[in-house]
Amino acid sequence: MKKTLCFSFFLFFFLAFSVPVKAESIRLFSSDITVQKDGRIHVIEQINYDFGSLYKHGIYRFIPYITKNTQGKEYKMDVLVNSVKDETGSPYSFTTSQVNSTLQVKIGDGDRTITGEHTYFIDYTVSGALTYFSDHDELYWNATGNEWQVAIEAATATVHLPSSVASEKVTSTCYTGITGSSARDCEVTTAEAPTFTSQSTLTPGSGLTIVVGFPKGNVAVLEPTPYTRFENTWYGMLILSLLGIILALLGLIWYIVLPVYIPIRWYLTGRDPKVQDVRVWYDPPKTEKGRSLTPAETGSLIDETVDMRDIFGSIVHLAQRGYLQIVEEKKNDFVLKKKKEWEGKADIMPFEELLLSGLFKDSDELKIKGAELSSEMNKVTDSLYTQVVGDGFFKKNPQTTRTLYYVLGGIALFTGNIVLAIILFIFAKRMPAKTILGAQQASVAKSLKTFLSSQERQLEFQAKNQMFFEKLLPFAIAFGVEKIWAGRFKDISLTQPSWYVGHNNSAFNAVYFASVMHSSANSFKTSATPVSSTTGHSSGFSGGFSGGGGGGGGGGSW
Repeated sequence: MKKTLCFSFFLFFFLAFSVPVKAESIRLFSSDITVQKDGRIHVIEQINYDFGSLYKHGIYRFIPYITKNTQGKEYKMDVLVNSVKDETGSPYSFTTSQVNSTLQVKIGDGDRTITGEHTYFIDYTVSGALTYFSDHDELYWNATGNEWQVAIEAATATVHLPSSVASEKVTSTCYTGITGSSARDCEVTTAEAPTFTSQSTLTPGSGLTIVVGFPKGNVAVLEPTPYTRFENTWYGMLILSLLGIILALLGLIWYIVLPVYIPIRWYLTGRDPKVQDVRVWYDPPKTEKGRSLTPAETGSLIDETVDMRDIFGSIVHLAQRGYLQIVEEKKNDFVLKKKKEWEGKADIMPFEELLLSGLFKDSDELKIKGAELSSEMNKVTDSLYTQVVGDGFFKKNPQTTRTLYYVLGGIALFTGNIVLAIILFIFAKRMPAKTILGAQQASVAKSLKTFLSSQERQLEFQAKNQMFFEKLLPFAIAFGVEKIWAGRFKDISLTQPSWYVGHNNSAFNAVYFASVMHSSANSFKTSATPVSSTTGHSSGFSGGFSGGGGGGGGGGSW
């Protein structure tokens, strides 16, 4: 019983105090048409539009200017909008444009909303609206239009003929309903001028059409001009035919030829040249002019990719050369300290200069943990790719080549070409091709990596001094084998290098030091990688913008 009483109370409260949303409608659509002696018609439409409780900017009015005869041939009328005013004669703001064979009149102010009922007087002139028969002339006119999305509660149309036309010689009729309807739910009066009135509300999609016939010789002959759509002209058919052929060829290439061509292209141009393998090598690769490659260049030469390990190898290399110092203030918490200037130094490569400038752009110290280095590292990465291409190791930028094939793969996936997408994604990483010099020096780099990561006893004699350990350490970091390389020195007493300061004051140990470098490299990778969520969304703190992130969207009407 209590539940019933509560429900009844809330139902009464809701019905008593809820405010219904009032729908839009046209209270009155009145069309005043004057048939002029020159054969044109002058139309003034009065539209009393009720926006209800909604807030909008104004209304649209579409006026078709293409007519079609019984044989399907099309003709074009000329429609000119003279003005749009309110009931006081004040002008409305409006624009006109051609949309799908209709003249669109857009009325209202985009910076202002209105509600309730408003009156619009649309004044326009039409050439070619009359039809000329052998025994009479005629105005056959859809007064309201049949494409309104709201109901028209009352519709009228009045036709004013030239004074030379005798009223008893005029014939009139009208039609209502949807397009194609022969219903005549309308009234015709001819007291002074033929006037047509709908007898009931015109539902959305319905309209009022009028017909007025009068004797010939009272108005000039001004017929609509023949209209041929572009696709029906000889040049239109030619162009469309050529486009069809081109699209068919593109489809053939995209869906049939490319899936076969990509593997062939890789076989012909994407493979590295065959060179003699270098079995054992203790020095880094060299350019054609004899310059030894840095750890970052060497790492990118092997896997054709510049990654954060390559760049951190450069940081260690620069520290060894005295440009910075790596300080472990506490466990896994590293600070880079600038030690000397690098501008104008002959031994500094362009990408190394960008790296140092990016690390110390704000101060002479950089705390790696929490630093935002992604934009600076992107510049370093691009410079490194430019360097290895400029030194003649690659035919083209490897990253650009991969990106091109990944983009094509995305387009293939979007167009439903699954086979091509799979092929492109598979071969994207394999397409960057080295030159003969690049393949030769890559073999040297691989041999150096083998030496650094090998545990063969016959190589142990090389691991006898600290200088040798430090010299190759940056390359081991770039290759990701620093722990293996340090393991070769676990029983050898080493001194802590000057370019590194550790928080642990115990005896310096190569294995521990390698572990520290590994942690430092991972910390640097985190700082140098753009921030992203688990779903791949970017952070609003780095590169955020208004409208980004979740939510958003929108919609509405004029």
